[in-house]
Amino acid sequence: MKNSIITYLLLGSLCLGTWSCGDIAFGDSFLEKAPGGDITIDTIFSSKMYADRALISAYATLRTGLTVHENNGQYFEYQSPGNKLGWDNLDALTDIISTRCNWGGVYGTYYGGQYNAETENGSFATKFGFNPIQDASWTGIRKGFLYINNVDRVPDMTDDEKKIRKGEARMVIACQYHELMRHFGGIPLLYTDIQAGNDMGTDYSRQTFEKTVDFIVSLCDQAASELPWVVAPVDDGRFTKASAMALKIRVLLMAASPLFNANKPYLEMGKPTIANADKIPVEDIDKMTWYGNYDQNRWQKVVTACEEFFQENEKNSNFYHLVESVSQDVEGYRDAFSRCYAERYNGEILIATCRTMRTFGELYHRMYFGPSADTNGNAGRGYGGGCVTLNYVDMFPYSNGEKASYTQWIREHGSIGTLDNNPFVNRDPRLYESVMIVGDRFQGRVAEMWVGGRERVAQDNPRAITGFCIRKFLWDYNEATFHNKPANYAYMRLAEVYLAYAEALNETGNKGDAYKYLNKVRNRVGLPDMSDALLHRLQSGKIIPSYSECSLIGDAELREEILDERAREFSFEEVRWFDIARWKRGDIFQKDLYGITIMPEGGSIDAGNLKLSFSDPTMEDMRYWKHKFSPKWFLSAFPTSEINKGYGLIQNPGW
Repeated sequence: MKNSIITYLLLGSLCLGTWSCGDIAFGDSFLEKAPGGDITIDTIFSSKMYADRALISAYATLRTGLTVHENNGQYFEYQSPGNKLGWDNLDALTDIISTRCNWGGVYGTYYGGQYNAETENGSFATKFGFNPIQDASWTGIRKGFLYINNVDRVPDMTDDEKKIRKGEARMVIACQYHELMRHFGGIPLLYTDIQAGNDMGTDYSRQTFEKTVDFIVSLCDQAASELPWVVAPVDDGRFTKASAMALKIRVLLMAASPLFNANKPYLEMGKPTIANADKIPVEDIDKMTWYGNYDQNRWQKVVTACEEFFQENEKNSNFYHLVESVSQDVEGYRDAFSRCYAERYNGEILIATCRTMRTFGELYHRMYFGPSADTNGNAGRGYGGGCVTLNYVDMFPYSNGEKASYTQWIREHGSIGTLDNNPFVNRDPRLYESVMIVGDRFQGRVAEMWVGGRERVAQDNPRAITGFCIRKFLWDYNEATFHNKPANYAYMRLAEVYLAYAEALNETGNKGDAYKYLNKVRNRVGLPDMSDALLHRLQSGKIIPSYSECSLIGDAELREEILDERAREFSFEEVRWFDIARWKRGDIFQKDLYGITIMPEGGSIDAGNLKLSFSDPTMEDMRYWKHKFSPKWFLSAFPTSEINKGYGLIQNPGW
């Protein structure tokens, strides 16, 4: 086998905004023209129209957390569905979801303990693949560099246009490297597209984590210097300077966290294979998955990056802002939260990764995560991929900010409740917009989440077997809120910047200001300001990890509350997994997860006297790592097929 990092296929055609270049091998000759094809690089960059399509093609490789599927043999995106856990959601690996979709990627591959480095060779049903044959990351990086290196020859574009579009392409590259970094740690870094004239001198070996972070940050900084702070509504979805500065914050926060920023690694790196032994400097081998020490200044870098973002936003009339409630009541708070992550050009979304679907109704979310039927009469929906845990529901406090507990309610009130007097009444409004809750409004009626009800249906049906299912991205699952709602995915929102700032402020000893930015997110949904007393009540009874390998100075209870707040705010937006991993929360991996069963006890909805019986919590099916947990799970395995090529890719520890 030739010395190459990857061989992959550029997909698509000009009509989809792509160009076809056949099989491309980094380290081998670049084929400018596909066998039998008529489109060459010269053609692509001969006009603005074709160049724009090429850039859109690079955008199309970006990750979305929405579940998509095949259409007439063509994927809606480059990243095949298998790379998103076989149509599952990344939250199914956390304490938020207990998936019951037994043909999805999570149930068999991860829960069943079948995930390993060999699995990554095909990247089917894994959370993010490195495999170049099927995965979008290297395709997006390649396309981004090809655009940057060739757009200057386009005759009918101005210099300003070329500068901005280069910034956009740089952000595609930065996003893809950031995804690889947070799943794998240090990775091979390419600084340009690989052509026949430069492939032999290119270093394809795995780089240290520090070099990886620095490179992504440099891409963000350069893109920020090239991009406008905002774009017109017609250009919604294009990267901006705000996008670049926000992604930099996310990367720096990940890098400052104990997984990477500690005085000892989460696991010792093993010796490289014989094939790779001469490709990596000995002193770098240990630094592929961490910095090599703890440095408080890494938290300060997050603080500084956030403050630079806010200063720039202020100079631009605070264009970016949280979507706020138009009325100070539950309905207003719910409406604001449901709009903040899905409404186009809303001032809160900093990075959006859209797809060709016109509406949310074209997504596979309707199949895997919804209730039993939609208003079009399509039955058999909800394949069990979105079974939300009681653990997650209990993260949502009461609307007055106080701690909520299902089991405490049962102890105090007994197991019999009604639609308006049950363990889930008067909670944080985000609960009802994130999770389908019994008795909540749904399609102009109440949500029937009891056995025999229209949403829960039969007791052994997997669609909501925990007593709950996803509501986020589904809303009322009808024409007005789903089937004809334009599809949009918030890859990053302003709320994440606020909470990153709060977290970094806490870890740099500035608890008072951390409260202020935590409160910005809480207040949006009507929750009261945080106080020391309330914080202690919310976190009482928890065993909060200590980090002897880090010289952390932040308040441990506030750290935990911020992580809980991020879980509440960003469910199903691919945030929780990385929070668990970067804080090395093996305790969350190993904790017992629960569901409940709700049964009709008497009366009826029509008569207004329906009674419901709420069961004791029942433990969910065991996950492989419950008793066999290893810190190796914090980062993914590299495919053995790539390691065996011998270009300098070293496996992550434990795999």
